[in-house]
Amino acid sequence: MSIWRWSENRDALLESHRLTLGEGGTALIRSRTLGPQAGIENLWFKLETGNPSGSYKDRFAASAVSHMQAENQHTCVATSSGNTGAALAAYCAAAGIRCRIAVVEGAPVAKLQQMQAYGADVFRVKGFGLEPEITAKTFERLQDLGSGVGHAVQISAYHYSPKGMAGVESISFELNAQLDGGLDHVFSPAGGGGLTLAVARGFAKCDVRAAVHCVQPEGNNTIAGRLREGAAIAQATDCTSQISGLQVASVIDGNEVIQECRPTGGTGHLVSDEEVWRWQRSMAREEGIFCEPAGAVALAGALQAIANGEIAKDANIVCLVTGSGFKDIASVERMNADVDCPAIEWSSIV
Repeated sequence: MSIWRWSENRDALLESHRLTLGEGGTALIRSRTLGPQAGIENLWFKLETGNPSGSYKDRFAASAVSHMQAENQHTCVATSSGNTGAALAAYCAAAGIRCRIAVVEGAPVAKLQQMQAYGADVFRVKGFGLEPEITAKTFERLQDLGSGVGHAVQISAYHYSPKGMAGVESISFELNAQLDGGLDHVFSPAGGGGLTLAVARGFAKCDVRAAVHCVQPEGNNTIAGRLREGAAIAQATDCTSQISGLQVASVIDGNEVIQECRPTGGTGHLVSDEEVWRWQRSMAREEGIFCEPAGAVALAGALQAIANGEIAKDANIVCLVTGSGFKDIASVERMNADVDCPAIEWSSIV
């Protein structure tokens, strides 16, 4: 089911230029092992890994590129830590739009290769995503490049691309339908905060009273810590986290996340990289869910909240699983460091 099933935008021009690769309508499954082990019967996983390019960013790209087609724009200028770039590259390829992508210095090779496979022009920027000043200057430079006739800047944040981010709100509409209104808590991973903000705004539009929680790696505490401690605004930081996709040193949508999540009853949660990697492995080996590290961040936050007694164990709790394990091969190698795949003779099979 495409995100357009949930769209509130009935503009006739956009309607005639809507582009879809089959994004949206992703599965919601109940935890069989990790939830019950923690005493939670209603722990759910929203599997955004099932989108065409392997992450929830396809919802963003479908909306963003459709608007570009409607406005006769021919060149997409984008920035990404990986998943946004892959999604935009795919949808731009389908639309016949040129795609140029500046990626963070430490972006996983698999994500770069995916962008290039779709035909995008890709380049890494030293210090981008790690140092706030360089990150800010990179955003400014990309906005300059995208200001030309026929060009558009696409960055998966409301601050830069609100039309594209409107597509991400469809996650909330789907969750409301899938749980028939019986939804208490949603845990969302955050880098710049766009996904978390989209979930909060989507619930507001369909009048769902679910608490929206922001989970970040400790090494990129721009939003979660501030939300938890009662601060009004987010903060820039020097990112030390190794969790790909969440290495966003700047505030971006952080202030709005705090403003819109706090009234829902949600708060912030900080988790270590080691915890994320541990739960990524557990999700694969105990739930059969193969996700990249960022896809395990929400679970790490939810289980931490449960262990601390912050959430009732009989609540309906959803964790957003944002991207496929194939996105970050280095993390898969880490996950499999204790196993081998020997070549043996047929007669040795037992």
